[in-house]
Amino acid sequence: MSRGRPIPKGEVRISRIIFILADLQQRKGGILRFKDIHEEFVRAGIVSNIKYRGNTRRILKKLIEMGYLEQPRRGEYRLKVAPRPFQVIELIREVQESYGDEMIYEWRAGGLFWTLAEGTIFGLPRNIDENPVYKLILEVLLVRLANIFDAIVELGKAAKTSKNVKTMPIPYTAVREFILNILPYVIGELSGIDGDGLHAEAILKLYKRLLEHIPKEINGQPILVDLIRGYVDTSEKLLKISRHNEELIESLEAENSWGARASEKIVVVMHPPRHLIDESETERELYESLKQLIKKGVSDAMLLEHMRVYDESVVEKVLKYLELGLMLNKERKKSLIRLYKLVRAGEALEGMVTHYLSPKEYTIWIESENSSFEDTIEISKHASEAEKNEEVVLSEIRKEFEETIRRGYTLEDMVKGIWLSNWPGMPRFILYYSDFSENIVDFVRKSVRETLEAIGINVPHNFDILIEEGYRLMKKLDKMLKQDTNKIVHSLKDAFNHVAKEGDVHE
Repeated sequence: MSRGRPIPKGEVRISRIIFILADLQQRKGGILRFKDIHEEFVRAGIVSNIKYRGNTRRILKKLIEMGYLEQPRRGEYRLKVAPRPFQVIELIREVQESYGDEMIYEWRAGGLFWTLAEGTIFGLPRNIDENPVYKLILEVLLVRLANIFDAIVELGKAAKTSKNVKTMPIPYTAVREFILNILPYVIGELSGIDGDGLHAEAILKLYKRLLEHIPKEINGQPILVDLIRGYVDTSEKLLKISRHNEELIESLEAENSWGARASEKIVVVMHPPRHLIDESETERELYESLKQLIKKGVSDAMLLEHMRVYDESVVEKVLKYLELGLMLNKERKKSLIRLYKLVRAGEALEGMVTHYLSPKEYTIWIESENSSFEDTIEISKHASEAEKNEEVVLSEIRKEFEETIRRGYTLEDMVKGIWLSNWPGMPRFILYYSDFSENIVDFVRKSVRETLEAIGINVPHNFDILIEEGYRLMKKLDKMLKQDTNKIVHSLKDAFNHVAKEGDVHE
């Protein structure tokens, strides 16, 4: 089972670095010397050349700022997390080896073939999803659980980056999840006569009424109204054949059944995907993801969406494996690598533009007229950036630009790839700094040009053409991805039909 959104590339890279440091600390002891860390980073490909000691210093400084690392003395470092992070995986394996796995259910959630979060449920029968109704319910509940878990993790990571609790950055992922859960929270927890949430029948009736008014798209993004209707129709059938567990438990207790209350002993353990913890999982996971997608006949757009969260070295290896396995021809492999490199180049430039625009942000206030919200919330956006001298900011951006060029990306690729920096969404600086009163293409053109000129870089002679080509490429990929999604939706509808038939049988 797998649904959701890709893991940000930065999160994958930080987790990999921590894994490398944890392994090194376990081998070397409690204190790590800079020399040992630098050599390990070069060996692992984190730093490309033994001469680039400054790159290692910048990485270590960033980890200290994020709260993952401390520096007791000059040239010495120590992880502030456990040497074997997420040791729960080893404990799960030990339990399985000692007690068997008949009542251990393992699950994962993420994209169609990649992982956002995974876990183990002790006390849940391993074969529970052989029942199609249980399987459908678990798919929905576990995917929501995984995304809520991911949002909480993002809050924790953001909190570690600021010493002042009032100026902590607000992660987009957490806000998205907050918005998404407003309706379930109010409807399911606060509404109703007793103020403890509506009962299932009332929620179903409410959803049917909402369905009459939900548009089929918003801001150009499709809303799968037919799929929602399929869920609602299936829910209505399931509700008719459902029963309260307490009735079953009471009847078992009346019969003095030994398993009556034992059935309540269920423990859920959740953790980030294993490929963030175990390096050997990374290539294997991407390989399996792309292989299954290729078999489904999807376009390069969906393959790119899955590839973009992985390191370049991993992507190139996996595409080579797929070519050797005759699953990709040479031309398609070349096209995918080209698209991937445009994404990476665009991400780099998008970061520079955001860096350049961010000092222009000032403290803003959010005040609600709703009496339910008595407090006024002050948000200091990019407060630390606003305090920086402009020349310091420009110097940092120049270094970012030089580093991107050293990594082999051209200015032309950066300009064209800017549209793919946050694909399938728009570049983030549009969301942050545009009031949408002007044409989006013009806003991007102006922002990129202004940033490059501010750091003394001459824009390419074909700058306007590159901006237009990048925009058209993004729209083309949007269309391809939408077509791929429709294929997946049709397969989900088939699953609904199967579950609906099962419900009819039970009735």
